[in-house]
Amino acid sequence: MDQQIEQVVGIARTAGEAILKVYHQDFAVQEKGDQSPLTAADLASHTVITDELGKLEPALPVLSEEGADIPFSTRQTWTKYWLIDPLDGTREFVKRNGEFTVNIALIDNGQAVLGVVHVPVTGVTYAGRVGEGAWKIEGESTTPIKVTEKRHARARVAGSRSHAGDSLLQFLER
Repeated sequence: MDQQIEQVVGIARTAGEAILKVYHQDFAVQEKGDQSPLTAADLASHTVITDELGKLEPALPVLSEEGADIPFSTRQTWTKYWLIDPLDGTREFVKRNGEFTVNIALIDNGQAVLGVVHVPVTGVTYAGRVGEGAWKIEGESTTPIKVTEKRHARARVAGSRSHAGDSLLQFLER
């Protein structure tokens, strides 16, 4: 892994620590305009990530689920920017089931070229960069990972327990 990925992994881990501070205490749940939940952990993670990415790459804008509503007319001019979800899975966070992540991606000309997904409860992080590979990081151990070879077998389906609708259930039954 190169230095930039290592730095972004560090940022994701620090954001995860901020999330866990809230996770291990009583916290309030607010509702955003789209009726999705918002907690102090979402905001703490957002602050950590935006502050640290600003130090890492001051010239790059950050688009965050918890950030200011930036008009499309502004965003469409961005050729390179950070795209973050400071706490992906706030509903799972609220349920305290551990199934939430910190997500950070670098977008260049409309394509994700670097990505980091950190699981605060387990401490496991996944990171990758186009053209260089992907890794699973557990503590100090870094293991290269890759997609399964293409084969003619039954399809694999990935879904979400909290967002599974009737259409997914019907598909799985077929």
